[in-house]
Amino acid sequence: MKMLLFLLATVIGLADTSLDVVHKKRLWFDQQGTVRIDASGISFQPTGKDEKIRSWTYEDIQFFDRMRPTEFRLLTYEDVAWRLGQDRRYHFEIISGEFSNELFAAVAARMERPVTDRVVTRPRTAEQELPVKHLTRFGGSEGTLFFTPERIVYATDAKKSSRQWLLDRDVQSVWSVDPYRLEIHVYEDNPGEFRRERVYKFALKRLLSDQFYRRLKLKLYRLERTRDVMP
Repeated sequence: MKMLLFLLATVIGLADTSLDVVHKKRLWFDQQGTVRIDASGISFQPTGKDEKIRSWTYEDIQFFDRMRPTEFRLLTYEDVAWRLGQDRRYHFEIISGEFSNELFAAVAARMERPVTDRVVTRPRTAEQELPVKHLTRFGGSEGTLFFTPERIVYATDAKKSSRQWLLDRDVQSVWSVDPYRLEIHVYEDNPGEFRRERVYKFALKRLLSDQFYRRLKLKLYRLERTRDVMP
């Protein structure tokens, strides 16, 4: 049933979906309103008289991040003058409804570019499964890396730290300096750097197979070549 809904959404277009939300603002008051999602794009209608509607086509959205079923962020191409021209971000918490798997898949298909999904399901079967620690500047989180033919999944109980990346859309490369360390380079909004690629570093608790690592590198190389020759 879920697959049928996804196919219908991508073939005949996104069904008009409305979500009651709170627009979270760091340095100002939060703002309630309604996010509307349809085949043309995403819009935000703040509550109140004479409030301006903000709307974006899918081409106007640089990056989309589903943080939880009830929380998401998007990065636009709008300049923020007081931040020296940085691009504007919008952070929404949903107070009625949720950003379902089907809705997220349909939005990602419309964008036709890498996205981030932190709402993951541990795969029932995987080509490789490794217990790991995700290394960050201030500690990290422990979890499991799953490798399937289509994606890489990092599943952890740490809040908002899980990720799943499609090999043919989100992953740029993988790199290992030894059998107990692995880097995953992904196309993801990275506010800490000028470039958009982000590197996830993992300490592996179990040996990474040389044969599997070489197969994964070769698969990603072939996918990258395919992306390069696409019109």
